[in-house]
Amino acid sequence: MNNLSSIFRRILNKLFIRRYHNRNVIHFPNSILQPSRIVIYSGPADSDIWPAMYLADMLQKAYPSSKMSIICNIDDGELLNMLQWKPRIHFYEKHPTMPSLLDDEQFSDDTLFFYPYTTIDNNAGNLLMSSGAGIRIAPLEYDSPYINLRIRTDSTVYPTILHQICNALGINSETTWKPVIQQQIKEHAKKLMAPVSGRHLPYIVTSSTAISILEKHRAEIPLRTVSLSGKSTDFENLDRETRAAIIADAEAIATDSEDLWCDACALDIPVVALDSSGTFIKWSNYSTVSNESEFIEAWSQLLRRGW
Repeated sequence: MNNLSSIFRRILNKLFIRRYHNRNVIHFPNSILQPSRIVIYSGPADSDIWPAMYLADMLQKAYPSSKMSIICNIDDGELLNMLQWKPRIHFYEKHPTMPSLLDDEQFSDDTLFFYPYTTIDNNAGNLLMSSGAGIRIAPLEYDSPYINLRIRTDSTVYPTILHQICNALGINSETTWKPVIQQQIKEHAKKLMAPVSGRHLPYIVTSSTAISILEKHRAEIPLRTVSLSGKSTDFENLDRETRAAIIADAEAIATDSEDLWCDACALDIPVVALDSSGTFIKWSNYSTVSNESEFIEAWSQLLRRGW
């Protein structure tokens, strides 16, 4: 990180910095360049793990000698095996609460606590405040008492939002990183898909509603379809890592599920997604549609384009 004075002038132009009574003032640049510890929060929704994981990769490379912890839903922990270096992981169940192992640890005023989402609820906010971390960072769309270092980003899509957080803090972040599934998990997924030969034919992963829409409109479905949820699912009770391996090996995804949509985006698999509520996480290079006719057209375009 060179030319620090220029970097941190840029920081002050891009950040909202709120200072609270009975909190120490954030000191630039030392508080950012030399944190005693880094903590990343991952939310309870299935799709929340991916922004946290992408940010973890960026921060691991920027702070290789700093202790890093991730607080995440207990169901998501295995996905963190896809990082280059596995951080310390602290779990909560269902609702975000401070994990018991962290309750006994005192975070210092130069602990960086990253919240990678643009909105925040009271559960996550209370966890942030109870952590005792001196610097709580987020790209929120609005001001919040839970965050004392709010970074304004021009982008509304992931992972670009995360790159802009890093850029504002003077951190060079890699733009080509993708999660890497471990070889033994890939092999396990192949055996599930083709238990005899271990070599499966190409397939498309769909949600139950998405395949119903395609069939109703008599859309072309050129490959085997695999459902990971609903009554017609081919597999039950998959762990998140095996599920990710099956998705990562698909030719394409057709879904109306935000979880499956975000899995496909994060793993860089061609995807057509119906988001009738308009609430799915936005991801760069991918877009959703809002109704069935647009869904069928988007599917036809994907088939014409190929994968």
